[in-house]
Amino acid sequence: MKTPIPALLLATATGALATPSGLNNIPTADTTPQGTFVLQGFTTLGGNRDADFNLGFKTGIDLKAVKLELGLASHLVPGKGGPVEPHVKLAVPLGKGLPTLAAGAANISFDRNDRRRAGDTFAYFVVSQDFKCFRLHAGIAEQDSQPLPFFGVDKTFRVEKKRVVSDGKGTRAVSKTGGTGVGTGHGQGTAEENAPLETRDLFTLRADAIQQTNHTWLASVGALIPVTKWFVFETWGNFPTDGAQASATLKANFVFSF
Repeated sequence: MKTPIPALLLATATGALATPSGLNNIPTADTTPQGTFVLQGFTTLGGNRDADFNLGFKTGIDLKAVKLELGLASHLVPGKGGPVEPHVKLAVPLGKGLPTLAAGAANISFDRNDRRRAGDTFAYFVVSQDFKCFRLHAGIAEQDSQPLPFFGVDKTFRVEKKRVVSDGKGTRAVSKTGGTGVGTGHGQGTAEENAPLETRDLFTLRADAIQQTNHTWLASVGALIPVTKWFVFETWGNFPTDGAQASATLKANFVFSF
């Protein structure tokens, strides 16, 4: 018979941390853009435990010098649903070419019963640095009065293409940001030649590791795939070092901009 997911694992690996912006099982200094609402459903399969389903959301607020992310997450099945737990993150970009610093908390509980079911609050500090060809993340968390170091790396693969539209009076090339490159074919080059490049993300590969409260580590490898502008799919494998069986997490992100 499969065992239910331990509350501590939900807190540190595949539950509360599946909603704040991050990699697989670790938070990063990324935040949701202002005016964007992300609804997330996620489940973990395997690992000699019953499949679960969790629901969460996040949104962001741009305060110029700092970025704020807010959200909620809740376990739904199996067993008794809840509790609903907030998460919050404050990020400070240090400037172009410099790292972004962030501090936050996930799995926030307000009473003893909720903490007993879902685990203690997961507070953290993290630094994220973009090296152009890849990004690195490293930080330290605290849960159950124990320091939990973590680190991760991600690499996004992109494709560039030219976008050309017609305005009814000739052909005009339009960039993603609305800029135009005019070409009539009369000694100035064609519209296709003058078209600005548009970059589109294909997928992102991600790997991370975090120390657990039992002093072992949980490693993971996975990918994020932007299927459409409104739907992003994530999946990763979880590989504990304490001898427990590996598991897989699937997450669906529905993105709404307003």
